[in-house]
Amino acid sequence: MKAYTISVTIAAETVDTDDVAGLIGATLEEHLPTDNLVLVKTDGVKQYSEQGWKVARQRKFGVGVQQAGDGHKATLSKAELVVESEKADALLQGV
Repeated sequence: MKAYTISVTIAAETVDTDDVAGLIGATLEEHLPTDNLVLVKTDGVKQYSEQGWKVARQRKFGVGVQQAGDGHKATLSKAELVVESEKADALLQGV
């Protein structure tokens, strides 16, 4: 006898994991031969930060920030340094 493990990951705001596990177990028992044993168990909930979710979404589901449209919008900004000439002369004597 061999045991096969299949992992299912669901990404959603809320899911009743017991209901989903029951649905998967019932479906497998219905469609597999009667001599097969089926065990479906929940493995907890992982809470992601915004950045952590973007990384996990890319790695687990293959959906990047460009596809999802929620990437960081970088903006260019130019910083300008203004130094009064007498202060500059005092700091850079002989230059």
